[in-house]
Amino acid sequence: MSAAARKLRLHGRRASSARIHSARIHSAAGNLFAVFDGREMPVDERTFDLARALCAAPGGTSTSRALKLDGLIVVQPGHDRERCTMRIWNADGSVPETCGNGLRCAAKLAREEGLVAHDRFVIDDGAGAHDCVVERVDGLVVGASISMGRPRVEALQRLLVVEGALVSATLVDVGNPHCVLQVASVADAPVATLGPRLERHPAFPRGANIEFLALRGPHEADLRVWERGCGETQACGSGTVAAAVAAMALGRAQLPMALRLPGGTLHVARRPDGEVLLTGPVLELRRG
Repeated sequence: MSAAARKLRLHGRRASSARIHSARIHSAAGNLFAVFDGREMPVDERTFDLARALCAAPGGTSTSRALKLDGLIVVQPGHDRERCTMRIWNADGSVPETCGNGLRCAAKLAREEGLVAHDRFVIDDGAGAHDCVVERVDGLVVGASISMGRPRVEALQRLLVVEGALVSATLVDVGNPHCVLQVASVADAPVATLGPRLERHPAFPRGANIEFLALRGPHEADLRVWERGCGETQACGSGTVAAAVAAMALGRAQLPMALRLPGGTLHVARRPDGEVLLTGPVLELRRG
């Protein structure tokens, strides 16, 4: 029995081995997810526990390699083969409105497993509909461009009190809440200390994702992210979009932008219709 299944039993639930072993472990710029085909794994009351167990278990679904999963994704068929739906749970079992990197993982499974028929399709999630274009090499999806809507800057320079100190932040809504901080260097940024304090700050009743952004020029930046419900991750797609939009709103950057995160580089651009595009890699590390 896997560590995930044992943990579920400790919580008074039984994990289906078939369900656990049907997981695809996808990496989107180092953001790791257990991804399931919704035709094989129905969503029910146990999905919350399964997400927490898989993300807490050493090595995810297997201890053969140390992987820390950031969440669980179930990709469900749409009413036709032109679209699909992404259901997602964070490592703590909470449900985010959207996830830019998770959408690329969902796109990979949907196209490769035949839930959609073409390289252009739509993915629905809690934040709405996302246009998707995948890049394939020898039939395998290796990257994708996802529309992330029209992010809204809710506050350009909001002063937040954290343990008696003032922190200036730009607040951005990308379908989920983001708090972007400008820093001189991401290497020295207080991600592990300030991140969790801001995540649950009273100013954010739903919690927030916290971005630490160091600009390197008008089209380049370094970024680290403390994700709501996960902690620091190797990359955050919606956080990358929020950081780019914040820098642009402050007059310090212009789209397109390349943002370098610990897990890889993501690209943010704007379509002629005003929607923001997030582009990045995706790969399958293993199954089961």
